Amino acid sequence: MINNNSFLNALDKFNSDFKYISDKEQDLVAIKSALVAELTQADEFSSKQINEQHPLFKLATKLKFSINQSVINWDKKLEEASPMRALSEQFADRVILLVFGKVNAGKSSFCNYLTSLFSPEQIQRFCFEEGKVKYFDGAFAEGVTETTAQIQGVELGSNLVILDSPGLHSIVDENGELTRRYTDSADAILWLTPSSSPGQVQELQDLKLELEKKKPLQPVITKSDVLEEDWCDEAQDLIQKVENKSAQVRQLQQEDVHSRVTALDGVDDLKEAVSVSVHAYKTFTATSENALQEAGLQTLFERLVVIVNEANQYKVVKAKHQMINFLDGEVLRSLNDNIVPQVQELQQQLAKTTHNLRQRQNVLSSQILDNVLCEVPLIVDKHMNNRDKEAISRELNQLIEEQISNTLTEELSGYVNNIQRVSGDLSSGSLGEFDDITIDVKQITGRRASSIASSAGGLGGAAAGAAIGSAVPVIGTVIGGLVGGILGGFGGSQLGERIFVDVTTHKETVGVSPDKVIQSTTASVRKQLPTLVERVFSDVQTSFMPLQQYADSIVIAVENCASKTQALKV
Repeated sequence: MINNNSFLNALDKFNSDFKYISDKEQDLVAIKSALVAELTQADEFSSKQINEQHPLFKLATKLKFSINQSVINWDKKLEEASPMRALSEQFADRVILLVFGKVNAGKSSFCNYLTSLFSPEQIQRFCFEEGKVKYFDGAFAEGVTETTAQIQGVELGSNLVILDSPGLHSIVDENGELTRRYTDSADAILWLTPSSSPGQVQELQDLKLELEKKKPLQPVITKSDVLEEDWCDEAQDLIQKVENKSAQVRQLQQEDVHSRVTALDGVDDLKEAVSVSVHAYKTFTATSENALQEAGLQTLFERLVVIVNEANQYKVVKAKHQMINFLDGEVLRSLNDNIVPQVQELQQQLAKTTHNLRQRQNVLSSQILDNVLCEVPLIVDKHMNNRDKEAISRELNQLIEEQISNTLTEELSGYVNNIQRVSGDLSSGSLGEFDDITIDVKQITGRRASSIASSAGGLGGAAAGAAIGSAVPVIGTVIGGLVGGILGGFGGSQLGERIFVDVTTHKETVGVSPDKVIQSTTASVRKQLPTLVERVFSDVQTSFMPLQQYADSIVIAVENCASKTQALKV
């Protein structure tokens, strides 16, 4: 090792007296298992009554499928992360630096430069193939990691491991994903971005995600140099030569990257970037005593001292942070991005469906009521002469049941497979009583003597009365005869005899009145029928309650997982 800089001296003092806390993996499995159990228990709802073509049923089915897929993906991610956890355990006594950045950020050449600081016997290169470490000889293949899904690494001395990752946003999607997975195994990250276009938007989002993990991170602006043309007297031609970018340009780029990153939400702790040019250093190292400083490498080494010290502290809690990162990045993010929006949509549609059912209940209840009330007078009239209220109640109850069944089956078949059957329970005693239609009838009676004189007078009076009755049609012959009898009696009395007359009134039934029965029956139907309709609608709404409970259970499960994850961060 070349002991000529502060970075290498800091590595010598690195404290390796700790071990990877592997039991944290069991804590992670426990939290994930509890979440899966809650989600699985939540989807054990009965949906047999709900029509499978109803949008709510389809939403719930889609949600269940998404949750099952999420659980499968979590297990897959855990399995994929096992090599990274193995790497952490294998190098538990060393600082693991991951060189991280987009394609063509100069990661491999940067790693080769750091490697050159060590003597050959302290260098042992390796790569990961199928999750296993495979050692090889030679330098990092510059450019190879940009297009192949491979992590290269090198053990440097007894206290340092450097990982060179595939470029983010490479043409092969899984390369960037591979890099993101391996960031968890690192104790610190060197984020490289080229000076030609430092800190592009997509890069900043990746950087933000890493900063949220609270892992030590140092931004590095690479290739901070320019090619300038100059006339060569000896060659008698224009030649190109490498020059470091000016201190002013470097400072402006560093400030620009810092300001744009810190402007992102949730970023509150970012180290200032350092600009370097390995190429310029190699060009001037033989001719300039200040080549290291001018290339920015001296400043980089000073920053790496800080990173090594922070990595020493972070390594103790890395296992816990790996668990937090998995719960945050894989579990909770997939829940919040994919599952929670579906739950919210299900809840909104449930509320909308409930509202629509209540509105339809009022409309259909009025419609059915009108249909039944139109039939009440006809049914009452049908059984009026026999005064058969039992038949009336029986026929009305059947009518109510048929109207509710036919109307609501057609209306609600899209919601549930079968609607509840309800029966009217109008009793004959609730229908009121029939009234008789009567008229008043008067009856006139009298006593008379049998003498000739009185008889003659009576006969004469009767004849006279009949004549009056015939002359006056309104009175009539019969009444006229009675009047005549009275007159005759009066005439007879004049001959010596008296006639006694009695007038009595009685009621005679001439028909039956249905008015009170119709009125009472109408009132009973108005009171009972809406209750029966409400019972059917309530049963339909009850059929959807398991979906509401399902949605609520998922929300609780997500909140519990988030709470447990937050507790780990304290």
